[in-house]
Amino acid sequence: MEERKGVITFMGNPLTLLGPSLKVGDKAPNFTVLDNALNPVQLSSYKGKVCILSSVPSLDTPVCDLETAGLTRRRGLWDRMSLFLQ
Repeated sequence: MEERKGVITFMGNPLTLLGPSLKVGDKAPNFTVLDNALNPVQLSSYKGKVCILSSVPSLDTPVCDLETAGLTRRRGLWDRMSLFLQ
């Protein structure tokens, strides 16, 4: 797997990212994450659906909290558009 060192930092310390860099318009590769109940979920299980993915490191930070609140406020709109937020 491709390693990209120092692309981002966390608390001023460089981190290594694994996998290829994606550009706008690229198809997302399949991946596995944990859902809210800590069960593994693969992106491929949503094939054919439009998904909005949001990942925040901590709701204890103002930016992450603001992003999550904004996504939650728009949930009704996405439901009417048949979009899915996980």
